Amino acid sequence: MPAPGRRLFYGWVVVAAAWLAMFVSSASIASFSIFAPELEVEFGWTRGMLSLGYTINTITIAVFGMAAGMLVDRIGLSRLVIIGAVVGGLGMALLSQITQIWHFHLLYGVFAPSGIALCFIVPTVATVRRWFMRRAALAVAIAMTGSGLGVVILLPLLHRMIQGIGWSDSYIVLGLILVVGAVIGGSLLKKDPESAGTYPDGVKPKKEELEARADFLTRTEKWTVREAFRTYSWWLLILSQFFNIAIIGVIGHIVFWGKDLGIPEGDAVSILSFLVLAAVAGRLLAGFSSDWLMARFGISRKPVLYVCTIGVALGCFLAMGVGSETGLLLVSLLIGFCYGIGLAVFPTYLGDLFGVVSVSTLFGIVFLLSAGLFGSIGPVLYGFIHEASGSYDLAFMVTAILCLISAVSLLLIRAPVKGRGARA
Repeated sequence: MPAPGRRLFYGWVVVAAAWLAMFVSSASIASFSIFAPELEVEFGWTRGMLSLGYTINTITIAVFGMAAGMLVDRIGLSRLVIIGAVVGGLGMALLSQITQIWHFHLLYGVFAPSGIALCFIVPTVATVRRWFMRRAALAVAIAMTGSGLGVVILLPLLHRMIQGIGWSDSYIVLGLILVVGAVIGGSLLKKDPESAGTYPDGVKPKKEELEARADFLTRTEKWTVREAFRTYSWWLLILSQFFNIAIIGVIGHIVFWGKDLGIPEGDAVSILSFLVLAAVAGRLLAGFSSDWLMARFGISRKPVLYVCTIGVALGCFLAMGVGSETGLLLVSLLIGFCYGIGLAVFPTYLGDLFGVVSVSTLFGIVFLLSAGLFGSIGPVLYGFIHEASGSYDLAFMVTAILCLISAVSLLLIRAPVKGRGARA
């Protein structure tokens, strides 16, 4: 709480606005898990055919997320988010009219996510990162719980709605939810504390903080895309994102996986919600702990990120032995918790390495390559391996190994210094 006579730091309003925009956006993206089984029954479309729509969606989100990072300072943050909300909501509502698989690929794969990306992670998280330094990871973590809780809260409600009014009308309701929530959130966002006449965290940084912490030293550095590309730390950071292949594949197929194990569809949807809820817990714990490590010891956030990459690898290895609902739940909790750590800390770590002035553009590119290029592999990899072998085991093995490559890449990263390679 602010001290008597002291106004609430507007950065926390920005966190709340980002939370709301991601809350409704994430439910729209993750809706594949509950609508796809209905479409499989309704139209006889295979999992591979439906998963291709999810893959296209992931690529579109990433491409337009990169565009959002580049456009946010040009056309205005609030305007960008509101435009995205309207386009995304219209796309989701139009899904109520599909009758052919290409309709699904076009609307869910391209049209809707092109709007959702403009009000989802890249512009909102990059903005939150600009407003904070001492509590950067915690603020990002709190904001990103919106994307987790959107799945936890809205997906079960939508699942019940589908059972009551059908998948078609439920798509219309989801479109309306997206428009209302993201427009409200977008209208409250502001670019950065400097433009509002204040400091990060609402407090002028101390001289010793500026001298002791690498993230304070890099705050005002402006890295061009070309300069970042010339550092080996950038490319190692990209390789450390391989774990997204595992995560997006598991999330996209967890309801299908549950059906293979003989688990009722409603229970499988609940397990998906628990996975995402575990990710929410992981975000908050990782945000707090990585900020504490930075403030107490001045060390990198990498130890926290090792838990993410190695933990997801372990979850994938264990997934090969799952044969019951309890086993599926436990593995989902492990994977979700570790995934949440990465969601909160990787964007913050990017700001530590390259400063926050260019974080919107650079995060947009990271998002394109990680959630887009790597993440798009997950759903189709899991879908077609299952169709070829009747099991997800090979997909779990492959993605577990990729997660370990992520951990090794992270180990090799050193903070770059403009024109001089990297800090020790």
